[in-house]
Amino acid sequence: MKKNGIMIWILLILGVMSFAIAPAQGKEADNIRVARSSDSATESAVWFGKEAGLYEKYGLSVELIRIRGSSAVVQTMLSGDIAVSQIGGSAVVDANLAGADLTTVATIIRSFVFYLFSRPEIQRVEDLRGKAIGTSRFGAISDFAGRFALEKYGLQAEKDVTILQTGGPAESVAALNGNRIQAVALTAPATIQARKLGLRPLLDISKLEANFPFNGVVVTRTYLKNNEDIVKRFMKGYIEGVVLAKKDPVFAKRVMAKYFRSDDKEVLEESYEWIVKQNTSIPPYPATRGFATILQGIEKRNPKAKLAKPEDFVDSRIVRELDESGFIKSLSQ
Repeated sequence: MKKNGIMIWILLILGVMSFAIAPAQGKEADNIRVARSSDSATESAVWFGKEAGLYEKYGLSVELIRIRGSSAVVQTMLSGDIAVSQIGGSAVVDANLAGADLTTVATIIRSFVFYLFSRPEIQRVEDLRGKAIGTSRFGAISDFAGRFALEKYGLQAEKDVTILQTGGPAESVAALNGNRIQAVALTAPATIQARKLGLRPLLDISKLEANFPFNGVVVTRTYLKNNEDIVKRFMKGYIEGVVLAKKDPVFAKRVMAKYFRSDDKEVLEESYEWIVKQNTSIPPYPATRGFATILQGIEKRNPKAKLAKPEDFVDSRIVRELDESGFIKSLSQ
């Protein structure tokens, strides 16, 4: 009888313990929607965490939303439909100068990962004097990259070289191939298409000295204030995904093939080596100095830029915490 009583108590204790533990184990993941603006290799950072199940590891259910163009991404964020986005710094600056409250919490690519492609007859960057180069749109990152390259070679945009809007990567390649422009800044995989057409890779702009917020994680300050823990957990999955991709090229290329909807080996190899391996930055501190470059570049079209400071557009707290706590270092061990 005594033995049976002990067994009953043990069963009761185990029942209480299982009841207490069950809610924690069965806790539903927090749902967030994350926007990306293109299917280029420079967007791949956000894909890796998704495909490796790393957001789920940190208690998140992440839905990736493809929205064409950074300006459309910003509008969707400001409407409250998107919590987090992966966009460049120029879109953040334009939005905030117009009254938005966006902030960049991480910069995963901090250089101009563009090649300046030209017509075959153009031998040097200096040969573009009196010619025209293309950009997807004025104020886009390709616009900043092209102007940055021209300046480094002593050419002044819109004075020595005409800047024309040409649309997306495919349209820009077509414009260059049709000689409507004589050069354009392209990133992978459009670079492969340009090479196949016999166009000249004139300059690897990523090799020029720069500190530019090409692409990174952006939220509204309001969302960050109210959901800092969610943003922190998202950043854990995001950073861990990039570290995994850098370590495992087979995984990285498989993920890119899925989003490219192509298993072209040449495209995947260049995208991995140039973008993922060489130009993703860990730890991904916001490229604060690069915002000064953006502000200087838009002063003529927006006088408000003269009054703004680079620090107005970044919040480094989460990356700093993950770095100083040893989390990021632990991923590479």
